[in-house]
Amino acid sequence: MPLARAPQPFLPTLLAACALLATGAQAQTRDTLQLNASVARLTDSNLFRLSDSANPVALIGRGSAAENIGVAAVGLNVTKAYSLQRLELDLKLVDYQYQNFDYLDFTARNYQAAWRWSLTPRFTGNLTTDRNQVLNSFSDFQNFSVRNQRTTTNTRFDGVYQIDGVWRALGGVARASQVDQQNIATESAFKANSADVGVRYNWASGSTLSYVLKQSSGNYLNRNLSSVALLDSSYSQTDHTVSARWAATDKTTASASVAHISRSHPNFPQRNYSGLNSSLSLRWTASAKTALTASWARDLASAQSATSNYTQTDRFSVGPVWQLSPKTVLRLRHDMAQRDYLGNPGLAVSQRQDTTRDTTLSFDWQPATSLTLSASVQSGTRTSSQPGLDYTANQANVSAQITY
Repeated sequence: MPLARAPQPFLPTLLAACALLATGAQAQTRDTLQLNASVARLTDSNLFRLSDSANPVALIGRGSAAENIGVAAVGLNVTKAYSLQRLELDLKLVDYQYQNFDYLDFTARNYQAAWRWSLTPRFTGNLTTDRNQVLNSFSDFQNFSVRNQRTTTNTRFDGVYQIDGVWRALGGVARASQVDQQNIATESAFKANSADVGVRYNWASGSTLSYVLKQSSGNYLNRNLSSVALLDSSYSQTDHTVSARWAATDKTTASASVAHISRSHPNFPQRNYSGLNSSLSLRWTASAKTALTASWARDLASAQSATSNYTQTDRFSVGPVWQLSPKTVLRLRHDMAQRDYLGNPGLAVSQRQDTTRDTTLSFDWQPATSLTLSASVQSGTRTSSQPGLDYTANQANVSAQITY
């Protein structure tokens, strides 16, 4: 699937530089330094997630929303242990090139860093930070003429204290932010701080049961108080979460969680909502070469519009994995989700409901220790109670990654 336009010149140069650096670095710091580079080609039959009834010429200026995307990435991974401490760093530069809609081109600068600290063998924790930059999906952002890049950042400090052989005390503080280049009506940019405390019981079998209380407070960015639209400038949220992991047998593991969340707004209580976030997952290793995972989850998330305060998404997924040989893996995954827009702030109108279905088949081949080749195909659909929001999209992707 060749692209009509080559990637920007600096990326091939950087790829070559990484290869030269790795030749010398591998022998000296094999356990602490890795360099990686990858290239991928993605085809998307409906980049802008247009409905079959839409007129693409009027909306995007072309007769088709199909697109070919080239992705080139370089990365650096560093891991170093000092006594009881462990430092980790993952830097990645990812360049996206669009063949037909080149105003969407961008380069993501992502990172992850962690300090796995330990004061004593019984008192350990993590200090982590990360940043991720992606292009917002056009499934909900429908200003097709502009690029809308999203940057999310997270920083967290947490600790676990081993009270005795089975009980653990948990605690942490965190800061998160989500910023979009263009405002999305139902998902305003925000910055939030949170703190949590909890306890966990560990069985010798590997099973666990825990409870965590979390308090969050956030500020919406690029938003002014509006008594007409009922848009607030801040929020607070309290979560009570009970979660469990059950190591049923050597081949079967189950996980479950139930969280009661309550979000409130100081100026417009019409936007408040509460309810349960729940999840259940199961992994079964049928044989040395075959495994099956299945999961269900219900998630509540803020979605402030004239007709809703939040969404409730029920998502089910199932996916078998086949280890065809020591070097090849085949995966199949099917996801189905129903999203309801709830919490009517005052208008007596019919609320939106979406159903999405996605099926993905992927294949990984590792012909050499440092080389991984991958290919995948995906088919996705969305049906909606609101006209013009249905779509069908098919994707195909091939990629190669080299790690030194």
